[in-house]
Amino acid sequence: MFEERENETTFAHLLRLTARAASIVCMAIILLFFLGEDFEFGKVTPKQWIGFAFFPVGVLSGLILAWREELLGGAITVISVAGIYLVYGWLLNSNVRLGWAFLPFVVPGLLFVTYGIVRLRKR
Repeated sequence: MFEERENETTFAHLLRLTARAASIVCMAIILLFFLGEDFEFGKVTPKQWIGFAFFPVGVLSGLILAWREELLGGAITVISVAGIYLVYGWLLNSNVRLGWAFLPFVVPGLLFVTYGIVRLRKR
């Protein structure tokens, strides 16, 4: 799981480990949100369900998938974070200014995408 892969450079190996460590931190933070707060399904509006599909569902699924398929999972994570700002913020609520709170969750996604591109170029 943490060993170097065949034909993997030291840089790529460290990039993959850093992406995985960052993804663990992000997943733990997301899970703390849900463990620390009661979630009432009946009070969620349809617009909020769309936002919920991007964050945390899209981000979590992308981070989990990235452990096996780095490029695809990282792309899902990045697209989900962009979706929360563009679809939920801009299109549904006419407000792109959702703050900086979601941006740290794009870091492991970008690291996984970078690793995936490095691996593709190596092949």
